[in-house]
Order: sequence, then structure tokens, then C-alpha cells
Amino acid sequence: MLRSFILFIFICIVGIVQVYGQSVSGQVQTADHKPLPFVSVALLRDTGFVTGGIANEAGVFKLHTTLTAGVQYKLKLSLIGYQTLEQPFTWPDTALLKNLVLVRGGKLLGEVVVASRKPLVTRKADRYIVQVEDSYLANGHSGLEVLQRSPGLWVSPDGSIRIIGGQSVTVMINDVVQRMSGADLAEFLRSLRSEDIAKIEVIPNPPSEYEASSTGGIIHIILKKARKDGLTGTLSAQYRQQGSNPGTGAGGSFDYKSKQLYLAGGYNFTNDRTAYTGWNNVRYPNKSNLYNSTFRYNNITRHQFRAALVYDLSARHSLNIQMMGMDSRLANRFESGLEYNLPMEQVTGNALSGWRRKPWQGSYTFNYGWKMDTIGSVLRLIADYTTSSKWEINELISVYSDTLRNRHYRTITPSTTHLSSVQADYTKALRNAAAIKTGIKYVHTGRNNTVLTEQYEGLEWQKDIGASNEFKYSEDLLMFYGSFEKTIKKTSIKAGLRGENTWANGYSITLQQGIDRKYFGWFPSLFITQNLNEKKGNILVLNYARRVRRPGYNDLNPYRLQVHDFTVMTGNPDLVPQYTHSIRAGYTHHNNYTATVYLQSTSNYLAQTASTIDSNIVEYRTKNYPNNIEYGVSLEAAVDITKWWNSRTSLIAYYISSKMDVGRFAQQSLNVQSVQIITWKKVMDIDMVMQYNSPYVTANSRYAQIFMMDAGFVRKFWKDRCRIRLYANDIFNTVREKELTIYGDTRIDFYQKRPTRTFGLAVNYNFRAGKAFTKKKIDQHTSDEKSRL
Repeated sequence: MLRSFILFIFICIVGIVQVYGQSVSGQVQTADHKPLPFVSVALLRDTGFVTGGIANEAGVFKLHTTLTAGVQYKLKLSLIGYQTLEQPFTWPDTALLKNLVLVRGGKLLGEVVVASRKPLVTRKADRYIVQVEDSYLANGHSGLEVLQRSPGLWVSPDGSIRIIGGQSVTVMINDVVQRMSGADLAEFLRSLRSEDIAKIEVIPNPPSEYEASSTGGIIHIILKKARKDGLTGTLSAQYRQQGSNPGTGAGGSFDYKSKQLYLAGGYNFTNDRTAYTGWNNVRYPNKSNLYNSTFRYNNITRHQFRAALVYDLSARHSLNIQMMGMDSRLANRFESGLEYNLPMEQVTGNALSGWRRKPWQGSYTFNYGWKMDTIGSVLRLIADYTTSSKWEINELISVYSDTLRNRHYRTITPSTTHLSSVQADYTKALRNAAAIKTGIKYVHTGRNNTVLTEQYEGLEWQKDIGASNEFKYSEDLLMFYGSFEKTIKKTSIKAGLRGENTWANGYSITLQQGIDRKYFGWFPSLFITQNLNEKKGNILVLNYARRVRRPGYNDLNPYRLQVHDFTVMTGNPDLVPQYTHSIRAGYTHHNNYTATVYLQSTSNYLAQTASTIDSNIVEYRTKNYPNNIEYGVSLEAAVDITKWWNSRTSLIAYYISSKMDVGRFAQQSLNVQSVQIITWKKVMDIDMVMQYNSPYVTANSRYAQIFMMDAGFVRKFWKDRCRIRLYANDIFNTVREKELTIYGDTRIDFYQKRPTRTFGLAVNYNFRAGKAFTKKKIDQHTSDEKSRL
């Protein structure tokens, strides 16, 4: 059956030679049929702004975006001295746009200043879009901070990102899935600057075009696209005070176009120096107790760089090449004091630990695009190669009142990963308000992990064979999908089916132990949209999708990593994928008020839990658990209180219940976020963000409530080319991390305080030289495997 389906997909790909339109074009003329240049053109849907641009000297315009067959759009054209024209059309029928005529108005205005602002959030059937550029998010933030302050997104102090509830998300940048662990992803996003981000697409329940591993949804970060011919660019610098330590950053980007050649590049640098304090209290089943107080100092340097080249072979054929990389240095020092209370004795001690990491990643993408007709039909072929390496060493010296417990050891854990993928995607738009989409993708992953543990004995390092391991892993994925969408009057239906086959092989050279897995899954999806009132923006949506989460490569490795004297992390080669059914229903009223209910049911739930093993050692290990149930409601309201004051509030109330091997863990939780934007004309823009997270649960760990408030002040200079932003984060210094983990009779209390109250200054300068043009978007795709590194 699998072979037959693959053959069917292949036949569809070969037979389909048109793609759903990606651009709207036309020409503007005067009443006497002369070209009218520099007309402002806005594309609207349901009275909401989609995209916009300016007609060139010949009156020709071309707007690049994604459109849906059978949906009615509207072009709004305006120019001082002419009457505004609104021209409706139903995609892909654009015959009415070929020659648009503007008529002169009754009188001309002496001097008019026209200012427009894109709405912060626009909504589509399967996603909503946050406009970062020119908003309160645009200056002085890292990429992670942009997500933290964006409506409807929730970022915890340790950098984990959620759209709803407790499932982890997939992050994409310019169509490239960032395939890293949660901690590495957070570090990467901290190296990205808000000055480089145009918008963020939030897709809570992805359709069949996306890989099925996006269980918690997709966050797609789209970088800025230049709008000037010749040379344009941005320079930025930041400084923040983080307690008694500074954080600095600088970066720049450029875009250059000459005839068929387009070049772009960028570089960002950050250095963070911070100090944490915290403690850990473990109560064991035998009534003994371990208390550990720690001071942590961090010195982190991040480099993020990217380059792109586009060459138009002709008006219809183009080649795109893009590279994105990261190179960081992370140094952490831990100073700890310990009290170990046993039934018959008390042991005290001190420990000093140094943890150094050097992660590097480079991603290279080749893209060929063929525009097959004038209405925007496209054939797209993509090849991608990603390589990453990580060198890591953790050295620990501990001295106790019981000298027999003294230890000095280190763990070195280098790893390398190589991913390669090829992909083809096609969409055929039909004239009867319908469309067919299909595609196929192959991904290969190769990974090598080493754990080398050495004890310092006799004035030299000696290998601990029992605690060392070398593990090799390879994985092949074959994925394909097909979908059909149809609009019938005010109802749009899109049904899709995705198939993914996995071959996985792992082998521990040290233990001579291997794993060999082969499994296949079907992932159906269904999206229904009912347009109740197009003019008022009243829309009803219902969607369903089945998703998968595969075990991380490190989790499958049968290793044992000694974190410190009383904590270890171990792998689990017996892990299997988890599968999730996700249902969402929502209603949008007047484009500004949205209510959504959702339900997620997960089997073979993957979670890392803590348990006690021999000698009061706490072991952290990822396991499969029977099920996880999550349901909730989200509300969002955007209100213009006055012409100069906009308020947006998001709320999520949800319930999570996980069945573990020691019982069921459940929690009702509430997240509230309020964003206030005040525009003080000719003076400054003011933004305030307040967020509250009630206590919540993940697996067998419970987390305490969090409240924070941020404020920023932006002043513009030199015709908006220069922006200076002053800001304060966590003004009341209320963010603290508190975690309680319970496993049987073992209780682990954790507390940590980061320097979350910070004060900073950010400067951003835009330079440009040349005529107006539209920058190319460079499409990139890789496999979902990077998120599991």
C-alpha cells in the first residue's frame, strides 16, 4: 500500500504544472490612459490588511503574498490628488486588475502627510501573524524576547516556548526548521535581533503541508525584506545592565540588487554576563535530606550570521542559495555549599564546577523556482544540508567533611550531526474555487555522540570506562502529502493526508548494544472556515490534525552522564514516538475579538522525569507514559481606547492531566498577557507588557506562578532612519523560578533567581541608496530532525 501511495504522489507531481498564485500584479493609469506612477496599493481581505506596495514609474505594481483560491480580495489604490479606488476580485481571476484607472479629485490639498500603520495581528484560517516591523517589538530585543512579548505566545524563564498548554513548539526561520534541543534553540534565538525580524506566523494546528512532528504548533519567524534598489541596510547596537553585570550586542544587515542579481547578508554579536543564585532541597524515601545552595556566573558570547544570493535566469526562472550559521561560546561557573543529612550522620561540603560549551551550526539551502505563467503558478525544488557540532566539558571538584566522599572528575561530551534533505512541492489552483496541493520529501540524518568521563587520580586523568560511551545514530524519513481545498459560497474546506515512514538505527560502540526501528504513520487533517460576515470580519473556524513527536537523538542513546555527585542523566533506547490528536474551534468577531477552544489527546506521552536510584542518586530520564490529556479556552481582544492608545489582551485557561507510572498529575492553569501601546506624536512611542502565569504542571513537576511587567520608550530621529529605545524589563523584579518534583516518596524543591530586572538602551540606524524594489524571499526547507539535536 505504501508503494502504491508513493507512486500516486509521484504521478500527481509529474502531472501538475501549475501552482497556487503567489503574487498579484497590474497597472495603474490616468483617465487618458497614461501610466500613473507611485500609487499606493494595498491588498485587503475581510477588511484586514494583507500586504501592500508602491507602483513603479510605469504604473506597474506586483504584490507578493499567499492567496487562497475562491476567496474574494480587494485592492485599494490611493494617490494625493486622485480619488481612491477600491477594486474587488476573486482569486485567481485578476483580469480586472490589468488596467486600473484613477480619476482626479475635485481639488488638491496643499500639503498632506499620510501615515498608516499595519495592524499588530492579522488572522487567517490556520494561523495568525504578528507584525514585528515598525511595532513596539522592533527595537532592542533578542529573538527570544520578541516571542516572549508577542500576543498569544508564552516563554518560560528557561526559554521553553509554547503556543497553548504544555506541548513544545517547532520554530522556523525563513521556512527553515530550527532543529535543536530546547536549551540550544533558546540560545540561538537570543543571538537573533528584533531589528532583523519582519513578522511572526503562529500556526497552532499545522495542516498537511508541514511535517507531522510539530505537536505543539509552529512559530515561523520571517526576516525583513528590503524595499530599495541598490544598497539598503541596518546597523544596531544594544547595552543593558543585568544586576551588576553588563550585556552588550551589535549587528548589521545589508541588501543589494543589480538587474538579475540580488545579494543579502547579516551578522549579529552578543555578550551576556549574568549571575544567578539558587538552591535545591531533596528529601529521600529513607528520610535523609540534601540541601544545596549555588551561585552561578555566566559569560556567554554568541555569533549569528547569514548570507543569500538570488539570480534570475529569466523572468520565470530563479536560483536561490542561502546560508545561516551560529557560533557560540558558553562558560558557566558554579559555586555550591552542601548539607547532606543522613539518619546517622551529617555531611557538609563545598563544590566548584566549570561548564564550557562550544556549539556551531551551519545550514545551506539551494532553491530553484519556476514561475510557469503570469498568474503566479510556480514549481519549487529544494535541497538542504545542515551540519552541526558541539564540544562540551563539565569539570567538578567536591570536598566534604567526610573525606572519603571527596571527588574530582570531568565529563567531555562532543557530538556531530549531519542532515540532508530534498523536497518538491506543487499546488494547482483550479478555476472553480478549488486547489490541489501535493509534495514529497526525503531526509537523512547521521549523528555521532561521545561521553568521556575521567577521574583525577594520582595527579593524572584516568578514563572511567563504566561511565563513558560512544553512540552512532542514523535515521531516514520519507514523507509525502496531498490536500484538496474548496470554497463553496462562504464556506472553505481543506482536507489533507500526510504519510511519514521512518527507518532508525542506533549502535552503542562501548556497550555493543543497538536499536533498529521502522514505523509508518498516517496524519490526516481537516480545516473548515465559515465566513459569517465578510464586511464585519466575523469568521468561524474548525480544524483537526494528527501529529507525532519522535524521541530526541540524545534520549535514545544508552548513556549515563554524571551531572554532579547526586544527579545523573541517562538515555533510554526503548523510547517510541508519541502521537497526538488535536482539535480546535474558534470564532473571530469584528477582526478584533477571538475565542478558541481546543482539545489534545496524546498516547505514549514522552516526558523527562526524576526518580531516586541507588545511594540517593536522583536520575533524570525520558520515558513513555500512557497518556496526556489537555483542553482549554483562549480569548483575545484588541481595542483602540483612543486614537493614540491601543490595548491588546490575551488569556488562556487550560487543564493538563498526565498519567505517569506513579499516579496521575493534573493542574488547572491560567495565562494572561496585556500589551498597551501609546503613541505620543512627535515625542515618543510607549509600550507596556504585563504577563501573569498561574502555577502549572509538566510531567511530574509543578511550577510556581510568575508575574512580570516591562516598559519601553522609543524616540525617532532623522525622518525615522534612527531609533533610540530605552527600556526596563521585569520592573518589579518579581520573576522567580520555583519547581517542585515528586516521584513516589522523593521530593525535589528547586529555586533560582536570574537577573530579570534589567535596564537597557538600543540604537538602530537604517541606511539606503537606490530606487524602490521588492526584495526576493528566499525559500528554505529542512527536515524536522534539527529540533531533536
